Amino acid sequence: FSGGLDSLIGAIDQLEAGGIPLLVSHAGEPAVSKSQDDCFDALTHQYKESSFKRLRTWMAFAKNLVRDVASEETTRGRSFLFFALGVFAGSGLRRDFVLYAPENGLIALNVPLDALRLGALSTRTTHPFYIARWNELLRGLGIAGRIENPYWNKTKGEMVASCSNSALLQTIVPSSLSCASPTKGRWQGHGTQHCGYCLPCLIRRASLHAMGDPTVYTVPDLRAQAWDPRTARGEQIRSFQYAAERLRARPGLEKLLIHKPGPLSDDPQAIPEL
Repeated sequence: FSGGLDSLIGAIDQLEAGGIPLLVSHAGEPAVSKSQDDCFDALTHQYKESSFKRLRTWMAFAKNLVRDVASEETTRGRSFLFFALGVFAGSGLRRDFVLYAPENGLIALNVPLDALRLGALSTRTTHPFYIARWNELLRGLGIAGRIENPYWNKTKGEMVASCSNSALLQTIVPSSLSCASPTKGRWQGHGTQHCGYCLPCLIRRASLHAMGDPTVYTVPDLRAQAWDPRTARGEQIRSFQYAAERLRARPGLEKLLIHKPGPLSDDPQAIPEL
């Protein structure tokens, strides 16, 4: 339960279906923690009759934790930490459990928008192949649980449109946080908010467009200026424009591109549905 839009939809869908989930959160910074708190408070207010709970863990690793190993300051290993926390919580239930990791398919499959989004420059944190390897690990350890992402073949817009309680989602959306760097606007005098031009913000904007997006963005109108791909602000926007033009020029190319980030052979029956 990250405080983001995908995990919020996942929680609403679980609660609307009568589930009593244990929401697991990793709080790494105050901005993310506040969104988690606000979304959780809104859900507890809406579902007063449910006894669902939340486990929130503050965890950071000190520099030089491992002797003779340099510090790792990227977030590439965060999915391993998130899944480990979820499995830790699930194993405490002392019964079979499913750890749901809600993430839209564009991020989960991580189809490259351009050549720069291959290799280590792009995360695979919820790719079906990665989750399948985790489930193999759990079986090998004798842990009676499995990890699933029920939204791996849906876009974020499809997740929004099919949410089990759209009215509730619309009221909580402003409390959710999708931005990759929500505090980077401070030097401009802005508070913690969505920048509007990073990859998660662009996907969020597209997904909420039909519903009406109440999010405050540092850059409110992407059409108000030309975007230079050599700048941090223009890089992701131009990547999406490039990808869209490429798909328009070669219809059907997406059916090949979805296999580039990693194999989907662990769930062959689901591939034709794409």
